[in-house]
Amino acid sequence: MPAGQEVPARQEAPGRLRLAWAAVCGPVAGIVRLPAGLAIWLGSFLLLAAVLLIRNAYLFSARIYESQDFAANTIAVLQARHLRLLTGIYSKKGFYHPGPALLYVMAAGESALHSLLHVVPTPWNGQLTVILLLNAALLAASVAVFARQAGSARVALAFLAVLLGFAAVHPLAVNSGWMPYVYFAPALLLLVSGASVGSGQTADLPLLALSAGLCINGQAEFLLFAPVVVAAALGGLVVAHHSDLRGIVRGRGWHWAGALLTAVLLLFPIALNTALHFPGQFGNYLDYTKTVPVHHSLGVSVRYALRFWWPGTPTASAAQGGLWVMAVLGVAALVLALRCPLPGMRRFLCWSLTVAALTTAAFVYYADASITDQDITNQAYLGYFYWAVPLLVAAVAAAGVVVHAGQRRAALISLAALAAAAGVTATVVPQQRDDPNDPPARYLGVPQLPRTVSLLEGIARGRPIVVTITGHNWKDAVGVIAYADRTGLRSCVTGLYRQSWDGALLFRTQSVCTTREKQAGVSFVFNPRTGWTPRDGPVIAALPFTLITQLPPPHPESRT
Repeated sequence: MPAGQEVPARQEAPGRLRLAWAAVCGPVAGIVRLPAGLAIWLGSFLLLAAVLLIRNAYLFSARIYESQDFAANTIAVLQARHLRLLTGIYSKKGFYHPGPALLYVMAAGESALHSLLHVVPTPWNGQLTVILLLNAALLAASVAVFARQAGSARVALAFLAVLLGFAAVHPLAVNSGWMPYVYFAPALLLLVSGASVGSGQTADLPLLALSAGLCINGQAEFLLFAPVVVAAALGGLVVAHHSDLRGIVRGRGWHWAGALLTAVLLLFPIALNTALHFPGQFGNYLDYTKTVPVHHSLGVSVRYALRFWWPGTPTASAAQGGLWVMAVLGVAALVLALRCPLPGMRRFLCWSLTVAALTTAAFVYYADASITDQDITNQAYLGYFYWAVPLLVAAVAAAGVVVHAGQRRAALISLAALAAAAGVTATVVPQQRDDPNDPPARYLGVPQLPRTVSLLEGIARGRPIVVTITGHNWKDAVGVIAYADRTGLRSCVTGLYRQSWDGALLFRTQSVCTTREKQAGVSFVFNPRTGWTPRDGPVIAALPFTLITQLPPPHPESRT
């Protein structure tokens, strides 16, 4: 059979798929007569968005004022709202991550949901809400790709059940605005769309470009993972059409054009920043790879990857259990994929496992070459996106079981019940941090930030608010800077350690005081709450990590 054609059993699938999905998700798809793939995406998106928004309903009432990493992102988001941002979030390794795409999404959420529609009470609430909606859209796209490849609404339900079950076990992977969690949804779509393209389908090329672009924009480590998946997918596409290579393009021009346009839009800020400040951040990445202190063995890197296969907190002790889960789940998924009776779907399932294996090998290599000894021992956040791999393998196993179960009505009812139960569980299960160093599971910000900034403004009386940091006491300072900037007050920071990641990199250059601002402004010292002896006068305000004192103005003679 010529490459690219589907087997007869799948030619009638779209009609059956549309009707089955309409029966499960309601009459909407049937009324508007959406194409099967779009109907699946819409039904999945509405379900996932409902779960995430209900789970986080407090965003529509609680007034949250951000600090720490969230405030550092806000400083960048404020640049994005004026279309001036060309770099991604800051890294503790001394550079910015490649691109600002996710920060522009957050800026759009802040502008639309808070400033324009007033759906949420504070700007940061808008940032997190739009991230939840983005997660729902990307995860729904993964479900739609899987279901279209199978030509079965049962597979869509099975994927949703697995996905919602995962969200119940690791809620923050889809409910948090902290960036290491935000990468999970685009990483999953990267693997699923890569498997689809590798199996010979060009329809998902735009999704592959979208997910790869979002991943690369988000984290420098995806400069390794995304090209590996994309190259493997394109190689599989060529092999699938080897008998008629022109068939890759014939009648599929829109697929390639959509992918190209998506890639250009997402990579343009990275390219522009590199051209304007050559070599941009890429020089910093190369310097880091040459100097990163890595002394651990390959076995330590393998055990680090195995942590994320265990359905619990990815601590070092989870590696042994993760090995058993990976072995059992991997073997089961492989057997079920190879025995799938539908040739097209069998090819897709096998490619899903291939992409999972390649990503695992790349992740172990990354851990062995680029994760420091301290981080690989004490930090789990660098691998949160890798949860997409065990989830994909579980989805392959579930799809294989569903296909072998056939067209029994009882199976459909059972799957619908299972997906509903998983959705309810994912909505109500308590959230917990996956690492004690992560932000709180339910982030409520710093309620006293507006009052504190108002107090500093009253003392400054129109002059710049100069924030002087002692040591590495940046967590509250960045919140004050972000809130002041958002409300139109000029605030800036000084006292930074120039060689430290929490210096100008964290606050960005526009928030670092000039010499003139230091002289003309009113200085406030941010002292740590512990281990600090008062030296600069009485405390005028207190924040979670900081006691604020006012620095006396310099003696007139000291200015000469």
